[in-house]
Amino acid sequence: MDLYKAVRPDGTSFYDPTFRWLRKDGKPYAQPVEHPATGGLGYLSASVSAADCTGMAWPCRLLTVEPVDDLTTPDPENLPNKRAARAFRVTGEVEAWRALGPNGEAVAVLIDRAGRITPSEAKALDAAWDAAWDAAWDAAWDAAGAAAWDAARDAAWDAAGAAAGAAARAAARAAARAAARDAARDAARALVVYDLITPEQFDLLAGPWIQVIGPIAVTA
Repeated sequence: MDLYKAVRPDGTSFYDPTFRWLRKDGKPYAQPVEHPATGGLGYLSASVSAADCTGMAWPCRLLTVEPVDDLTTPDPENLPNKRAARAFRVTGEVEAWRALGPNGEAVAVLIDRAGRITPSEAKALDAAWDAAWDAAWDAAWDAAGAAAWDAARDAAWDAAGAAAGAAARAAARAAARAAARDAARDAARALVVYDLITPEQFDLLAGPWIQVIGPIAVTA
């Protein structure tokens, strides 16, 4: 049974960057990857869902793995998609954007574009975001926050905001930098919960981004 494991771009664990899931050349090991603790203590984790890999962040690589010993569900109530085993074998790799949810490809494009926001775009986003904010926008934001929130949504939120904030540092005012970051976060948040909110709520949250940067290609 193949499961999913998100790792850092260099093949190391998000939880422990000294632990390698892939060789230094980026290829899988010939032997299974085993938890380093002796005496059977500790476990490695994977997920039944590509979009719910615990602890992942963007950017990442998304591996397919299979357990080589007993598989358990250590926290079925809080982490129902998480699976644990002493050792896993890396069986392949799929597109990293799948870790960002059903619209992961579009989210990855949005994050990349957020990292190239210009000072003039940051100022325009400042004005658009201010104009969009009202009671209806606030309700839409709350609705998106109430939707199921998993590792993909968390990673998209963080990465979009960080990319936009870094790109907009040259903006004239701190408010413009903050607005660029918030507009990117709102658009990413709306996109990853697209199937869980109404079209009107999506348009409200993603509106400033769409108005300034352009349309978002929703695929699911």
